[in-house]
Amino acid sequence: MKEKNETSIEIEKYERKKIYDYFLIFLHWWNALSIFCLMLTIWIKPLLKSLNNWKEVLYSFHTYIGYALIFGLILRIIWGIIGPKHARFINMFQPSLYFKVIKLKKFKLLKSQDWGHDILGSLAYLKVYILLFIQALTGLYLAGKVLSIGPFMNFMVFTSEKTISDKIMKKTHEIIFYILMIFIIIHIFMLIYTEVKEKFPVAQSMLSGFQYRKKK
Repeated sequence: MKEKNETSIEIEKYERKKIYDYFLIFLHWWNALSIFCLMLTIWIKPLLKSLNNWKEVLYSFHTYIGYALIFGLILRIIWGIIGPKHARFINMFQPSLYFKVIKLKKFKLLKSQDWGHDILGSLAYLKVYILLFIQALTGLYLAGKVLSIGPFMNFMVFTSEKTISDKIMKKTHEIIFYILMIFIIIHIFMLIYTEVKEKFPVAQSMLSGFQYRKKK
């Protein structure tokens, strides 16, 4: 009971505001679930090796889930251009501020309490979007080359022989997979750390759309 009272007192020190629209929240979880399912197909690979056609089945599922992710990313890009204020990339990524920070060497500017996406967090997401774009291209290449499916299949010759390009694409795809997995672990850790440190709900903003900030 005492803990609940302390929590309510802490929350009263903050103001709440509706920031994220429900379509943005839907896209966030669509893409997050797609990424998790893609990773799941890799994690369960050792369990399926006893099956005769495990590669064909697993990689087909992996490819179609990849299509779902690409679809979600395309919608996110469109929504980042035409969506509400806090869904737009112009609000999420602020190159003029980044240059200002570098020029003046005032890194405190990155710790803004403005509503919307965290400035430092947005930089991390920018890198993730770039990695996902490369991951999509390499994935489509491998789908066309290995499974002979997808939009790239008409530009490739289906063969069991691996070229240098095939090896580069495969290795790039694998490396980005592990980088994204590390990002997810760090992302979850930082959400928990921020909630414990600031003592107000953070993760729920991508469920309810509401954000909390300290009252001035």
